[in-house]
Amino acid sequence: MTMRLAIIGAGFTGTQTALELLRRLPAGSSILLFERSGVFGPGLAYSTAHADHLLNVRAANMSAFEDDPSHFLRWLWAGDLPGPLVPPSGHAFMPRGLYGRYLAETLAAAETQASPEVTVERIARSVNGVDEADEGVDLQFSDGGRCRVDLAVVATGNNPPQWPYPEGLAAIDPRRLIGDPWDDGELGRIGPDDDVVILGTGLTAVDVVTLLGRRGHRGRITALSRRGLLPSVHEQTRPWKPFLVPGDDPRPLAYLRRVRAEVRKAAAEGIGWRSVVDALRPATQDLWRALPLAERRRFLRHLRPWWEIHRHRMAPQVAEGIFALRDAGQFVVRAGRIRGWAAAPEGFAITLGPKGGGAAERLTAGFVVNCTGVSVDYRRITAPLVRHLLDRGLARPDSLGLGFDVDEDFGLIAADGTASRRLFALGPPCKSALWEITAAPDIRKQSRAFALRLFPDRDRGTPS
Repeated sequence: MTMRLAIIGAGFTGTQTALELLRRLPAGSSILLFERSGVFGPGLAYSTAHADHLLNVRAANMSAFEDDPSHFLRWLWAGDLPGPLVPPSGHAFMPRGLYGRYLAETLAAAETQASPEVTVERIARSVNGVDEADEGVDLQFSDGGRCRVDLAVVATGNNPPQWPYPEGLAAIDPRRLIGDPWDDGELGRIGPDDDVVILGTGLTAVDVVTLLGRRGHRGRITALSRRGLLPSVHEQTRPWKPFLVPGDDPRPLAYLRRVRAEVRKAAAEGIGWRSVVDALRPATQDLWRALPLAERRRFLRHLRPWWEIHRHRMAPQVAEGIFALRDAGQFVVRAGRIRGWAAAPEGFAITLGPKGGGAAERLTAGFVVNCTGVSVDYRRITAPLVRHLLDRGLARPDSLGLGFDVDEDFGLIAADGTASRRLFALGPPCKSALWEITAAPDIRKQSRAFALRLFPDRDRGTPS
């Protein structure tokens, strides 16, 4: 049966989905690949031109194909690497921009090697809405155009961060507020002697601090978060046997106790905690699915920050630069809550309530960069496609405020509780269902599972 299928978004998730479908679509089928930026493959995460922005996963785990784990490494070894890069080992943390080039070239190769009767149409248009009918799905473009497809996959990736603590923010000169931490032009407005406040202390904040440090920034950099936790650092790991079984005492506290016991056991054998945490990777999504809703909420309320800093770690080279700035006194991490904003001669002032209580403090700076993380509460997201799906009742937010509600086949669940067989979501919008669905290995696994459910008996192999 031929199929006309739309993928909305051609960043990492959309590219992965296209790669897997190209191996399986029947002759006469077509993929309409939509990407409003006109750049197909890298997406926002892997479009950076800065060599100091490194992958947070080792090269050995970054293949574009679940069933061909060395594909990225072979591409690196066969390629013409820029500048001082040499063919790396699987333990290397490669530049994210280079990985973006790999995705773009792999997508192009897959299109070339696909069945002659299978076509890919790259379309640089913004899809702002969809209408589902018995005969298919009508896509609506921002310029007023429309087209009909059989199935549509929402692969729009991560949403930009929203400003926290908005009270008083309107009083600040908007030129002092940088809401998109991945916008080089915006970050370029920061002068070398300007004091900077960064909201958030996760990997995005690390990227911004790294960039400022490489640019020779001299001003004070202060990163704020509720707990003041920086990501841990990657170190060499050793294989550790899986030890948690989904369904056995599905409570976050029980998981935590077992992890701690395994860490003590590993330490007695001279093995670090990172090996234990990495042993959870194959089972993380199943462990999440096994948790009742109330236990998922308990995890999000109490354990989420600690999971994030242990699971999502800094590359060693990146950490070295961060710690050098911290040791020099130029970079400071603070824990607390913002209680208010005000204009100030330096640019703005923040009233900070320190963690654990105590008198509020006043912190001034010239610029603030929002690195609080991607927006996941779809009830607050204003993106046209998201709003269209929710307002039309074609989708609904999940009960945890982490994304769309989807069924086990990743079909969007409508406001009336029915799951669509024509509208699907893949990647970060499925966070509530899978929890770990932002890293490349997890999205790669999901994309393959989706393609196999559509076409279980078809596989033309990976592109060379």
